[in-house]
Amino acid sequence: MPLLELTEKELVVHLCTWEAVLSLHGSIRIPLANVRGATADEGYRGRELGLRAPGTGVPGLLYAGTFYKNGDRQFVFIARGTHPVVIELANEKFKRIVLGVKDARRTAAEVSGAVAA
Repeated sequence: MPLLELTEKELVVHLCTWEAVLSLHGSIRIPLANVRGATADEGYRGRELGLRAPGTGVPGLLYAGTFYKNGDRQFVFIARGTHPVVIELANEKFKRIVLGVKDARRTAAEVSGAVAA
């Protein structure tokens, strides 16, 4: 599961080696000024993610990589047993980051709190 780090100035998604290989992407750094907020959303799974290109998709097990839906580009890493947190962005190459975490509500509150601070 990717590690989400919040600093005073940025949000960082750390990917270990196998996560980077599966998603065909390295770690992501976003200035907090470009983070609009975050929500827990169980609806972000499977076909709801859109078209995967490039990345890995194993239905019911893992979705990782860049996905396109309704013209929006999003980075996704969701594995079975995790809950999606959706982080909305502005002025970035991704419109949103969707990560599977253990506690999506708590993670969304932490991200939204950091943005509001």
